[in-house]
Amino acid sequence: MQGNVGDTWRELYFAVHACNDVIENVPSIKDPALNSAQIVGEAYFLRGMAFFYLSRFYGKIPLITKPSKSPNTDFNVARSELPAVYEQIVADLLQAEELLSTPSVNRARASKGAARAMLAKVYLYRNAPGDYQLALTKTEQVMADQQYSLVDGKAYSSLFRVGEQNTPETIFELSYRPSRAVEAHSLERETVPYPNNNPRVLPDQKIINAFNENPQDLRIPISVGFHNNRFYTLKYQTAPPAEAARGLQANNVIILRLADVILMRAECLNELNRTIEAIPFLNQIRNRAGIAPTTATSPAQVRLAIENERFLELAFEGQRWFDLVRTGRAVELIPQLTNPDRILWPVPARDIDLNPNLLPQNPGY
Repeated sequence: MQGNVGDTWRELYFAVHACNDVIENVPSIKDPALNSAQIVGEAYFLRGMAFFYLSRFYGKIPLITKPSKSPNTDFNVARSELPAVYEQIVADLLQAEELLSTPSVNRARASKGAARAMLAKVYLYRNAPGDYQLALTKTEQVMADQQYSLVDGKAYSSLFRVGEQNTPETIFELSYRPSRAVEAHSLERETVPYPNNNPRVLPDQKIINAFNENPQDLRIPISVGFHNNRFYTLKYQTAPPAEAARGLQANNVIILRLADVILMRAECLNELNRTIEAIPFLNQIRNRAGIAPTTATSPAQVRLAIENERFLELAFEGQRWFDLVRTGRAVELIPQLTNPDRILWPVPARDIDLNPNLLPQNPGY
């Protein structure tokens, strides 16, 4: 009941509390050397992102927007309904968009482009009336920003390689230093079959078959590898899998990049009955990958083509599951998901013990 379920809840709320402290206190700091608008804008962006991630994992969540300054604070906060949760997420990201600067030399710092790209993703996930148009506007704004451009197809691996990241295609990425003791991640351990390691996240046959349909696809050499009779992804690899001595896990993790935004724009146009306008954006991604334009023409065909292109373009970047959930396709396409209640995680039992107002538990647990 705990494990990743409890860790994710706890760590995201740690982030929320840190952001609350910044939002509350930084505006009162008078040091002229401090760009308080940028700092507070980053805090709003990260809080909105944390609430968004929490809602995607757990559904209804407590909305804590003020720092806890006293033991007399009421810590038994109830979970808010999803419309209120999304209202807060959107408000945070709009505030971030207003405060953040436009240029983004360091892609590990939030910018207007990051806020706009995240808003597009939130609108698509919420999928309320009018949200496709709202998302389309945000994707248009990001794509009009000249600081963002797709990397060349032959340099696709530069998006993921240590020392080559922070590319013009990246909009926001998590930056890591080469020391696990200080600040690093373990995605290589989860994805690469190096000696004495048994990774849990490996390609299934569906994605292998999809890439095999176009063996000239320029994304293949970084998306899938083969070692010891197993396919695996190379996106987080630090050394060849035969080497026992691993490098430190210091490659950045991409949260938002332009290819994702382009495909979101195509999706919005298609769902707004502007399919003819959507197809060139889908083909922009296929052309960069060195594969033929899509043969899809009808709205239904283009919808599926965009879904499949996101499957390949964003493979192993944490997008596929949430794409299938937001479009209602998860139960249909994931054989192991036989109970739709399991789309959401349970609220951690430890937190319910501490705060009974988190009840009722999500269905199915």
